[in-house]
Amino acid sequence: MKKLLFLSALFIFACQTPTKISEEEVLETFKTFFLVLDKDLDRFDTMVTDDFFIFENSRRYSKDEFIEFVKSFDIVSSERKFEDITIDSDHNSAHISLKQYGEFIVNTPEGKAKLEFEWLESTYAVKQDGKLKFKFYFSEAINSTTTALEIQE
Repeated sequence: MKKLLFLSALFIFACQTPTKISEEEVLETFKTFFLVLDKDLDRFDTMVTDDFFIFENSRRYSKDEFIEFVKSFDIVSSERKFEDITIDSDHNSAHISLKQYGEFIVNTPEGKAKLEFEWLESTYAVKQDGKLKFKFYFSEAINSTTTALEIQE
C-alpha cells in the first residue's frame, strides 16, 4: 500500500508543469538591479550569480571588476528610462532585451558634468535558491554626450 501511495504521489508531482517566471517578477527584479547599482552597491552580490559577467564599453568585466568600474565614477545623481522591453521566460530563466536611456550628473576633476547615454541592452537571469539573479549582461552605448555644468577654478 505504501508503494502504491508513493508511486501515486510521484506521478502527480512528475506530471505538474513548472510555473513560468512572470513578466512582473522579471521587471521587479530588473528595476531592483538598477536601484542597487545606483544606490546600494554593497547589495550587488545579492542580485547576481557568482559567475556573473558583463560586456560594457566593448569590454568583458567580472563582477568585481564591474563594481570597481562603477565606483570609479563620482555620481551625484542618476536617472534611467527603459523602452522597448522584450521578455522571454520559462520556469527557470528569463531573457530581457531593451533600450535604456541614462542621465548622470558626476563630479570630475574639471567640475560637474552631465553624461547622457543611450544603450542597447540584453540580459539573462536564472532562478537560484528561489530568487531570480542576473548571470550575464550586455550593454552597448549607441549614443552618448557629455556637457560641462560647472567648471572648477
